[in-house]
Amino acid sequence: MLGVVMYSDPGDDTAQVAKGQKTYPDGPARHPSSIQRGSVAYINQYPGDPTTPGYASKAGVNRVSEPPNLPGIPSIPISYRDALPLLKALDGHGVSAQKINRGGNWVGGLDATYSTGPAPGVTLQLTNLMEEKTTPIWNVIGIINGTNADETVIIGNHRDAWIVGGAADPNSGSAILIEMTKAFGELVKTGWKPRRNM
Repeated sequence: MLGVVMYSDPGDDTAQVAKGQKTYPDGPARHPSSIQRGSVAYINQYPGDPTTPGYASKAGVNRVSEPPNLPGIPSIPISYRDALPLLKALDGHGVSAQKINRGGNWVGGLDATYSTGPAPGVTLQLTNLMEEKTTPIWNVIGIINGTNADETVIIGNHRDAWIVGGAADPNSGSAILIEMTKAFGELVKTGWKPRRNM
């Protein structure tokens, strides 16, 4: 394989325009321009920094010069809006998704036959420019000591660095965590202590 272009099909989503829902920001359905960048990572092998497999990525640690879990071919995630013209160009060429008939939702939610191609006269040029550098990230951690020091409850949410600022991916989880922090902060001011460490 020379390269991979991938996208999140709206047919895989719970909220869909096809089911009558509006797209973000007017509703819960995926916006046509949204891109799921996490799908290009090999997090099934190991999550986090690929240059520190199995251990924390901190300043001064040894790093692998050629990480084994980096893709060997270029891959790029695109939006379903940008995938649709590619899918349409393949319509009627190769085998359609309905003929493959693997059950479930093999046919997506876009106006295309989801054919395999190739299509005569259709060429896709893939360019993936990446800036390979290590930059720091930070974790925000708060502790409330409980009355039973032997038990701890961990409440968390990812605030990752996939995009500038890092906070846009887990918006709902971040909002919940911030509100919980405010509530626990008010309780602690009254002298309250949880039974378990938090």
